[in-house]
Amino acid sequence: MKKKIIFTVMIMLCCAISFGQVKNSTKKTKRINTYLTELEKVGFSGTVLVEINGNKVISKGYGFSDKENSIKNDPTIIFSTGSITKQFTATAILKLEMQDKLSTADKISKYFENLPKDKENITIHDLLRHQSGLKSNVGSDFDKISQIEFIDKVMSSSLLFESGTRFSYSNIGYSLLAIIIEKVSGTTYENYLYKNLWKPAEMETTGYSRPNFNINKIAIGYYRDGKVWGKSNDKNWDIDAPYWHLKGNGGVFSTTEDMYKWHKALQGEQVLSTEAKKKLYHPKIRTEENYNTIYAYGWDVSQTNRKTNRVWHNGTNNIFYADFMRYIDEGVTLIMLSNKSHQTNFDQLNFELSKMIFDKNYKPIIPIADNEVNQKYSQNLIEIISSQGLEAGKESYNKRPANINMLEYILNAKGYEFLAQKNYDKAIKLFIMNIFAFPKSANAFDSLGEAYMNKSDKNLAIKHYEKSLELNSNNGNAKDMLLELRK
Repeated sequence: MKKKIIFTVMIMLCCAISFGQVKNSTKKTKRINTYLTELEKVGFSGTVLVEINGNKVISKGYGFSDKENSIKNDPTIIFSTGSITKQFTATAILKLEMQDKLSTADKISKYFENLPKDKENITIHDLLRHQSGLKSNVGSDFDKISQIEFIDKVMSSSLLFESGTRFSYSNIGYSLLAIIIEKVSGTTYENYLYKNLWKPAEMETTGYSRPNFNINKIAIGYYRDGKVWGKSNDKNWDIDAPYWHLKGNGGVFSTTEDMYKWHKALQGEQVLSTEAKKKLYHPKIRTEENYNTIYAYGWDVSQTNRKTNRVWHNGTNNIFYADFMRYIDEGVTLIMLSNKSHQTNFDQLNFELSKMIFDKNYKPIIPIADNEVNQKYSQNLIEIISSQGLEAGKESYNKRPANINMLEYILNAKGYEFLAQKNYDKAIKLFIMNIFAFPKSANAFDSLGEAYMNKSDKNLAIKHYEKSLELNSNNGNAKDMLLELRK
């Protein structure tokens, strides 16, 4: 499955909350601690915070924030939160609505002049719910661009569909919301968020640059092979924030402890009123939707099989990864921030922890070590399959030494390179190899489904997307693709 932001969505009870108590919380906390320690041994790097029954039970760091200088990750280390930024932008819009300075029903023509005709009817509500029809991006995160240039580029781009009729994740839609926040408030995006969101929540290590971060506390990002990517604010930035390709839709810095303060603030009314929070999680939806699973205002909201509510969002630039999962009416919150390009096993961490908390019989699998030996073997396996065929690859895998294993993500990434080159058969061989080695990987079946879809083999695409969804019912990509394929 291509790395992208994946979502599921739902209703929240915004009144007094009565937690459904998790049984044996002490025992489960101990199991989670043991699991996280084992993950660190196989390459996990980041910080994790766990709340059970409304109580913070784990807040720890794993791996290094700066490996070269032997600085360990801990709860005070600052990470990029990626698209979790969108919930701050959405909350700021609702705060401005509380202050009678705008309405989510406003058309954006109220804030931007001389709009093309196809964009005249887009509303703030449409931007918040990713139903504007705007494409995801009009440039890369760190490309230099002025606000005027950004607006012109967005408005001259073609819509994917008529606004308000469908869903398509759009980063630029949230950057437009950040511009609206600046226009309406008369101050910078970051200043408005600090005064109205972060300061009331006592979040003093959250922002782009306003907190005057201790540079030694900002985590360095690493590629999968351990090579240094660096820090986001050392890339091409404007004076005090990213340029508009990223501003408002991603890249805000924070810590797991500050994000926990944000969770607590949203439980009360320090930031938003009860009515505003109902709208945050439960906005007006399209006629074909229901509230069991929706993208709300900067949050993915869904109902669990326990008939409880989960509010979730993640974010990544494929180096840093952030995941924020809240079971609001069960008193369970999971926050993970990572500074190393992640395997699928790691970016599913909060889902794994959820299963450990809510399913007494669930036993998580420790991922394969992402080390140099396994990386080299995986690359060699790709060469064997490409030159000698799939069966030769399977034979090599079956005869490999006991201390060596292949890494799913390496074959998956190479498979997508082949897809981009329209070399479908080579891509399919690598994805089949992943399924052979990891028959319970929803990601492997999802990737093979996409390869068959690209090859125009509809039946096989449906078959493998269905299998992916069977293995992971939260796979929104598989759900979306099946809807398209069955039309």
